Order: sequence, then structure tokens, then C-alpha cells
Amino acid sequence: MSQQKLPNKNKQRDTLNKAARLSGMAIQMGAIIYLAVKGGRWLDTHYGTEKVFLPICTLFGVAVSIYLVVQQLKRINN
Repeated sequence: MSQQKLPNKNKQRDTLNKAARLSGMAIQMGAIIYLAVKGGRWLDTHYGTEKVFLPICTLFGVAVSIYLVVQQLKRINN
């Protein structure tokens, strides 16, 4: 049995849906990294350390955001 092909409008809608998800992921990634940097700066000022927590929190934020993007990309491709 052959699969039915999607009409042209459904393909366009699917493409726009994927584009919207990808742009949303970029915004989510930026927000997570921004909040991690702000948290690292706050921890440095709160504990009186000089740039100890900032790189740790930044790397943690980047790792979390990459993990979430990979998980969402898996869902989009399925």
C-alpha cells in the first residue's frame, strides 16, 4: 500500500509549524543562557567571590539548553 501524499497546503502548514518551533527553540536557548549568566553574577555578588560562579552557571546553562534543543529536535523529526 502506498502512503497518501499531503496536499500542498498541509505541506506548507507543516513547514511553517517546524519553522515556528525552531525559532521558539532559539528564543528558549537564549533565555536559558541569559538566566544562567544572571544567576552566576548574582551568586558571585552574594558570596563575594570574583567570577567563580559565573562560568560554572554559564556552562551549565549552555549544556541544559543544548540538551533541551536536542530533545525537541527528536520530537520534531518523528
